[in-house]
Amino acid sequence: MTDVTKIHEEKETLTVDVNIPGHEPRKTTSLFERTRKELIARDGGRCFICNATAEESGHPLEAHHHPIERSFAEMIDWERFKFDAQAGVWGEAIKAFDWDHFTDWTQFVDDMTVNGMLLCKAHHIGKDEGMHALPFPIWIAQKYGKEGYQFSAAEVIHHAV
Repeated sequence: MTDVTKIHEEKETLTVDVNIPGHEPRKTTSLFERTRKELIARDGGRCFICNATAEESGHPLEAHHHPIERSFAEMIDWERFKFDAQAGVWGEAIKAFDWDHFTDWTQFVDDMTVNGMLLCKAHHIGKDEGMHALPFPIWIAQKYGKEGYQFSAAEVIHHAV
């Protein structure tokens, strides 16, 4: 095969131009705090991408709102989302959420057991490795990358045991 592409660096300039809905200043709710602790316990206190603990990553683990970002919650058509959720599109935990008693978006968005992903700081907000910095197809590749692969200048793939 003469057309095989060797490992090469890809540089992208990502410009995002979307309208974030107006919203009240962010505040941590008691639901978020309680379910964040439940998320940490459920996921064994390990980052979804690299499997590192807070001690291994050097920072407290962070609960990322997923799949619905808190800043977009007020623009979501919740009936449309609920339809997909109840159909199982977003997995069993979201399907099992108490949709019959859903009256306010905070009930879902701030419940980290259904709308949360546990991440180390690097895989949450880190440059060239964080969920908030990379397009999803590039970001998720880190979870399944081969051990020792030089993913970016900021990261060599390492999966904690």
